[in-house]
Amino acid sequence: MDSWERPISANEGARSAFILGILSIVFSVICQVVGLILGIIGLSKAKRSDRTDKEGEAAWVLSVIGIVLNAVILALVFAFIVGILIFMGAVGAWMYW
Repeated sequence: MDSWERPISANEGARSAFILGILSIVFSVICQVVGLILGIIGLSKAKRSDRTDKEGEAAWVLSVIGIVLNAVILALVFAFIVGILIFMGAVGAWMYW
C-alpha cells in the first residue's frame, strides 16, 4: 500500500449515510426537495451498510425521519399553494359577477 492511500473502513457507508440523514433533516427547513433526495440516498447507503452497529442503525433512523419530514412539509406546501390558487380563482370569479 502506498503512503498516500488510506485504508477504507468497513463501515464507511454507515458514516456517509449518517451524515446524509442529518443533512436531510437540516434541508427539511431550507429546501424540501433536496432534503428528500438526500434522505433517499442516505437510506439506500444505510441499507447497504452494516446495520448491526449503532452508527448504521442511527443512519437508517435519521434517513427515515428525514424522508418522512420532507415529504410531509412538501405536501403541506403544495396543499397551501393549491388552496391559495383555488381561493384566488374563487375570489376573482366572484368579483366579476
